[in-house]
Amino acid sequence: MNSIINSVNLIYYSPTGTSRKIARAVGDGLKVNNLTESDITLDNNNIKSFPNDSLTVFVSPVYGGRIPSIFFERLGTLNGNGAMCVVVVVYGNRHYDDALLELKNEMTNRGFRVSAAASFIGEHSFSRENMPVAAGRPDFYDLGMAEHFGKEVMDKITTVPDFGDLFVPGNYPYKEVKPKQPAAPISTEDCCSCGLCVSSCPTHAISLDASGNVCTDIYKCTLCCACVKVCPQGARIFDTPFTKFLYDNFRERKNPEFYF
Repeated sequence: MNSIINSVNLIYYSPTGTSRKIARAVGDGLKVNNLTESDITLDNNNIKSFPNDSLTVFVSPVYGGRIPSIFFERLGTLNGNGAMCVVVVVYGNRHYDDALLELKNEMTNRGFRVSAAASFIGEHSFSRENMPVAAGRPDFYDLGMAEHFGKEVMDKITTVPDFGDLFVPGNYPYKEVKPKQPAAPISTEDCCSCGLCVSSCPTHAISLDASGNVCTDIYKCTLCCACVKVCPQGARIFDTPFTKFLYDNFRERKNPEFYF
C-alpha cells in the first residue's frame, strides 16, 4: 500500500540547464509544500538516503543513448530504502535509446521503487545558430507537459493501491559506450578570460594558465558544451561534422513520452 508523500526531492545533472528546467516543471506539477533540490552538476550529492514517505525525481541528460557515468558517481552511496522515485531523461531530439531503462534499473538496484518515467527533449549540446537541433527546448509546450506529468505522477501515487514493475523501453545489455573522441571545445581570440567556462564545466576540465589563457583537458571533457553555451563573447566553439548530421537527420519535432 502506498503511503502519503510527505516530501519531494529533485535531483538533477544539468550542464546546460535543460534538465534543471524539466525537473522544476515536474516539481511544480507535484504541488507539494516540502520540496528540496539537489543540483549535482558540479558537486557530489552528500545525502545518503531518504525517508520511505518521500518521492525523489531523478533527471539526467542523455549522452550517446546512455546516462553519463558522472550522474551515478555524483549520487554517491544514495540508497532509496524502499522510497518511491520517478526517473526522467532529457535528450537532444535524436533518441534516448537505453538511457531510460538504465536509469530505472540503477534506481531499482539502489533500493527505490520506480513509480513513473518520462523522456523530454532539450536543445542538443552540439546545436548552434546556423545548425539548430531542438533549439530553444524545452519550450513552453515541453514545460507544460512536464508539469502535467508531475500531476499525473501524484495522482497515480495517491490513488493506485499497489503497482508492480514499471515497463520502460530500452534494451539490456545497454547500448555500447563508444570511446570519446579526443576533442573538446576551443577558445578563439575573442576570449576575454572571464572564467565563466571554467566555473561552468561539470568535470573541471577547463582552467586558466598563468597568462590567463584557457586550457582544456580533452580527456576530462564530456562534450556537454556548457562552456560554449555560457560564453558571453561567443569565443568558445566546438565544430564537428556530427552537428551537420544531427541537423540533417533529426529536425522533426519529437514530443515527451510518459510511462506509468
